[in-house]
Amino acid sequence: MFSTIAAPLTDALKGKCRKGVVHWTEDCEAFNSLKQALASKPVIHSPDYNRQFILETDASDNGIGVVLSQVTEDDKEHPIVYLSRKFSDVEKRYCVSEKECAAIIFGIQRLKYYLDGQAFTI
Repeated sequence: MFSTIAAPLTDALKGKCRKGVVHWTEDCEAFNSLKQALASKPVIHSPDYNRQFILETDASDNGIGVVLSQVTEDDKEHPIVYLSRKFSDVEKRYCVSEKECAAIIFGIQRLKYYLDGQAFTI
């Protein structure tokens, strides 16, 4: 999940490293992992508003991941949008079911311009 991979990198960029100096460590390898993940398949497709959307969500200890996809005429599921974010310190204390619900709410709110008036599956 993007937010889990990116967590060490975003912490470093927010100045949580000692005295603002970033030392390239194993945690900073998150940068290379993100580059690889963003450059690899599957390729994002354009939405078809005549087909049903699929909203897939996941939550980890550190954040939320969301994928909006559709099954196309080739009977394969293709991603349309990827979203993720880190949990706040308060959200990190949520129980598992609250984190999963937070992921669903985040996905629906952020993707309302795709989902309003459309059939979709969670």
